[in-house]
Amino acid sequence: MLSTVSITLAVESLVITSSTEGCLLYQPADSVLRTPGWIDATDLNTGKQVWRAYSVGPDADLLMDPAKTMDGATQKPVGGNSSLKTWESDEWKLGGGTTWGWYSYDPQLNLVYYGSGNPGTWNPEQRPGDNKWSTTIFARNPDTGMAAWVYQMTPHDAWDYDGINEMVLTDSQVGGNTVPTLTHFDRNGFAYVFDRTDGTLLRANKYVTTNWAEKVDMKTGRPVKVAEHSPLKVGENTQACPSAMGGKDQQPVAVDPNDAQNFYVPTNNWCMELEPQQRSHTTQGTVYVFANVFMYPEKPGVTGKFKKFNVVTGKTEWEIPDSFPNWGGALVTGGGLAFYGSLGGDFRAVDRATGKVLWSRKLGSGIIGNPITYSVKGKQYVSIWSGIGGWIGLPVTAGLDLNDKFGAIGATAMTKAANLASVPQGGTLYTFRLGD
Repeated sequence: MLSTVSITLAVESLVITSSTEGCLLYQPADSVLRTPGWIDATDLNTGKQVWRAYSVGPDADLLMDPAKTMDGATQKPVGGNSSLKTWESDEWKLGGGTTWGWYSYDPQLNLVYYGSGNPGTWNPEQRPGDNKWSTTIFARNPDTGMAAWVYQMTPHDAWDYDGINEMVLTDSQVGGNTVPTLTHFDRNGFAYVFDRTDGTLLRANKYVTTNWAEKVDMKTGRPVKVAEHSPLKVGENTQACPSAMGGKDQQPVAVDPNDAQNFYVPTNNWCMELEPQQRSHTTQGTVYVFANVFMYPEKPGVTGKFKKFNVVTGKTEWEIPDSFPNWGGALVTGGGLAFYGSLGGDFRAVDRATGKVLWSRKLGSGIIGNPITYSVKGKQYVSIWSGIGGWIGLPVTAGLDLNDKFGAIGATAMTKAANLASVPQGGTLYTFRLGD
């Protein structure tokens, strides 16, 4: 099965389309089954494919120039076959780097930015090496598809820390200079700030409890991993924070361009135990993961937080704890408000300066939608979609056994701990008018 996600860029009438998590089966001319992720461009006028760029594999497939594509971590060219050298044998052909998240475009630099997902399987013993370029940010020329720069956030990912979360483009004050930046809150618990022209790493701060790595070494650009929180051996159970659902999953952050250091972030405050399993022959109905995953709240009674986070200093300015996860996006307004919702169904307006909840409304179901604001005839409105869902909501919507702690790759345990079964299901668009 092939699923795709598309966005249209204001460049030469191109539509950018990508592979979706775990769904691509690609049959090349050499008749070897391959499942790595890709992104391609189609001419809207002719319907013809302009280019396709894979996330892993040989340079010709990745659309990388060994001498010109820069590695953001080292600020040196990636070199020949930089991906193939980091996989054992043909493991790269079995899946890795699917691209199913968000995409951003800079018209001045003429670059499109996006992230790639985890390598397959979740058992890292079967794929030694960095497994480039999974869990990576790509910057590509949309006309040719050629990669300008890449940065791998979680080399040899053993935690399912997909790098697909949104890429936010702002002009930021860093070290006394105004820099065209790309900010990315990764599932691995770090908030990254890059110079988006060349991928230079400017900041990498933890925004939730993160113990799989001590820090990101700013000299090498690589995380300093912690062995006791690295699930590297088959049959050994390992604890790690954040969970595979990430310190933040695909729910977008918000930022005021006039205050580009401070981001408003819906976070997941969960940890996990992960036990890699030996890969077996393909069995119908078996998820291609090969790991037992159990997720639980980092702190009992608190599974979500909404926070104001300074990406330059790494300081949390304020935060609002919640007993339910935050799986919907954030919105800020020029009037000094921030809006967000929880899976408990609470839709709130917050004072951006103080973090005080100024208004709250219980909606008919949990919130995983992203609030939007607009005006009609001089009146400003805010709309939000409610309806429990996503990975975290799957056990409820599918009626799974919540006593199976490994169900839905660990989501059943988290659903039970957060009492999400008590949240009504639904699907309703709510619209509110802001007061005069």
